[in-house]
Amino acid sequence: MTLFELCNEITLQSEIKDRVFDFANRFDFSMADKQLKDFLVYEKMKEARLELQAILGDDAENIKMLSCMLKASADIYDLYKAKGISDKIYFDTMKCYTRFIDETFKITGELYFDRYWWTTRQAGCHLFRIGELEYEMKHIENDIIIDLHIPSDADFSSDAVDNSLERARIFFAEYYPEIADKKYYCHSWLLDGTLKEMLSEKSNIISFQKRFEIYDKGEADTEFIEWVYHTRSTDYEILPENTSLQRNMKKYLLSGGEIRNSYGRLLV
Repeated sequence: MTLFELCNEITLQSEIKDRVFDFANRFDFSMADKQLKDFLVYEKMKEARLELQAILGDDAENIKMLSCMLKASADIYDLYKAKGISDKIYFDTMKCYTRFIDETFKITGELYFDRYWWTTRQAGCHLFRIGELEYEMKHIENDIIIDLHIPSDADFSSDAVDNSLERARIFFAEYYPEIADKKYYCHSWLLDGTLKEMLSEKSNIISFQKRFEIYDKGEADTEFIEWVYHTRSTDYEILPENTSLQRNMKKYLLSGGEIRNSYGRLLV
């Protein structure tokens, strides 16, 4: 898989793709070979990214970094094929780049890449999108857990989540049998218990919460604003009120409430 083939397959935005191709045609990727390969080692991802940033230097809108992430992601196609992992899972996983840029454009009105701190997981073969959800093989204190992530474009219905979880169990049993029996976890604002007071018992979010044992209420944060209100502003007074969740959450926030990124363990 070449970088150019990958960009076309994931329908990378035309303006961004042109800039990636322009940089890639001028850059000697052998200068960053060690860093891109280090993405494959979970414990080295952060250090490799920082080293890569130093190599790339000034990087307006992170196009250089995006190009390197895409190059690493194209390179691991051979690992997918060697394991027998389907092209669908590969491309569904790598469409994160297009999705992240779309999300940023929706909020800022500008096309640029700002998730370089996250995509070492995709570029290092540590995270897979299987159906509607993403699954990260997360290393914690000499152990590995399977960390669940919910993409912004996911069908969050109970049936879709059931399907994804079932397919994920089959996936890990077949391709990573050494961790097939590991527990599934999730760390998200979607698990905050106060949402029960803002949503119907039949809502997809509440149905999702019921799948987990919440073992830590977690830390208060404002990252939920981007997903619920499609803005990064923390001025609660101006948050939109287009949905019942937006209205109820805004009222809760203005009264002094806070939303926490809670920790949950999948029950089954």
